Amino acid sequence: MKPAPDRSSTRQRILEAAAALFARRGFHGTSTREIAADVGVRQPSLFHHFPTKQAMLAELLDLDLQPALERIRRHRTAPPAVRLYAYLLEDVAALVASPFDVRGLYNDAVLEDDALADQRHAREALHTEMRQLVSAGIASGDFRKVDPEVARQMMTGMLLDTIWAAGSRVVDDPAGRAGEVADFVLRGLLADCREVAEVEVQARQLIS
Repeated sequence: MKPAPDRSSTRQRILEAAAALFARRGFHGTSTREIAADVGVRQPSLFHHFPTKQAMLAELLDLDLQPALERIRRHRTAPPAVRLYAYLLEDVAALVASPFDVRGLYNDAVLEDDALADQRHAREALHTEMRQLVSAGIASGDFRKVDPEVARQMMTGMLLDTIWAAGSRVVDDPAGRAGEVADFVLRGLLADCREVAEVEVQARQLIS
């Protein structure tokens, strides 16, 4: 497991302040002067760690997207339904336990910035993985015949709604919240909803 972030480091405090301000005021509505003031440093110190506001957003997105990609690419030999349940359990728990307020990170217009091309491509890769996982579930008979892109949009919407519901607070029971989301999604996709309990058991064994 990766070590916990050093909450006392200036770089970490800059990222936390930037994320909180992006959530409250939007990316374009936040200035580097405000971020520096929130952290309690001068702007030159801020720019020593991050040369631009885009660089702060890029790192925040990387800290969210790269682990999500790793999670969804795990367990490729498991049945699609089990893989999806396991991914949702891990991803939702990580989202609601994050030290960053991620509500302001995913602005489509901002992500069109050339400086954020890598992060835009990473998000597209995550969406592709989600569609492919749904398609594999349909092919195996695990899932009902649905449009994989519609299923992807619904899952993304649930994840974003979970983020907004959590807000800037760390959820007391991230595992419980993750289980609720995974259960809801799988009940909507499974060809036979009676299998959800067994899928959950296998998914939890997979990530234990």
